[in-house]
Amino acid sequence: MDTEDGGAKLIDVARLANCSPATVSRVLNGNPTVNETVRERVARAARDLGYVPNGSARALRSTRTRLVGAIIPTLDHAIYATMVDGLQARLAEKNVSLIINTSTYDIDLEYEQARLLVERGAESIVLVGSTHRSETLAMLEQKRIGYVYTYTSRATEAGAAVGFDNEKAGRTAARYLLDLGHTRLGMIAGITQDNDRAAGRRDGFLNELERSGIDLASVPVVEGAYRLDDGKTGMKRVMEDRRRPTAVFCGSDILAAGAIKYCHGAGIAVPGEVSIVGFDNLEIAELTSPELTTLEVPARDMGRIAADYILASPSQRLHLRQRELAIRLVVRESTAVAPR
Repeated sequence: MDTEDGGAKLIDVARLANCSPATVSRVLNGNPTVNETVRERVARAARDLGYVPNGSARALRSTRTRLVGAIIPTLDHAIYATMVDGLQARLAEKNVSLIINTSTYDIDLEYEQARLLVERGAESIVLVGSTHRSETLAMLEQKRIGYVYTYTSRATEAGAAVGFDNEKAGRTAARYLLDLGHTRLGMIAGITQDNDRAAGRRDGFLNELERSGIDLASVPVVEGAYRLDDGKTGMKRVMEDRRRPTAVFCGSDILAAGAIKYCHGAGIAVPGEVSIVGFDNLEIAELTSPELTTLEVPARDMGRIAADYILASPSQRLHLRQRELAIRLVVRESTAVAPR
């Protein structure tokens, strides 16, 4: 049960958890007879030491598992499902299987899922964004598990990145609205804690406004989960600001759809009184009334190119390890020149 040479061993976990190696083995194999306090102690010790049982390591040394893991925040939003579809389709061409886990935007849960994927013999893991627990990346690097970031174009020394520049996307939204003559602007961002994508869009948007002479103290910014109700609540708060904005950038199309729904209920004309821009270009963008101006994310291409990196030889990977894909502004009916 010990790990590869150089890594934490089962006996190290036992010492830190103050129990026997046999007890650690029972806990890690899911034996229900071990009491909860001991189970938690063992789990914490294994996590702190970055311990992973070496069954998968032996399998990888002897034969390729042809197994790839992907940990995405959620399958509730089509944008991630589209990326996974592109990833899976390309891997399937080479008879490589994909295991999909969801982290619900929780980087602690993501660590546990990564550990389980390593135990199951995953040869590579696809992650979303660049914000992860340091223990997660250290474990993958220690076990020589290749990993690929998506939804960001910033690679690390050990990991690749296939995605786009979220700050640039935020700047693009701001520049578009400024060019329409808007000087009173607001934003409904996603939850930025442990989410480099949401934070990048927010920062890019605000930096472009500031660069154009807009006082950021006059720009209301609220955060919400990617849900319609949070979009409605966020829009209500933004529009109650003393300098009511004439344009609002939303960190996702879901938030933007909720914002439009709030405006309908409050008698606020879109885009007559307020322009709204979304992000992702989901199908819902064409179902809102008015149809939503948004920024299109190359989700399927991200999945496909991430798979190309995973399937590539070590020498080919050097040329594929960092890819920045373009974001496209899709102008529809929810935006107009600033009202006088």
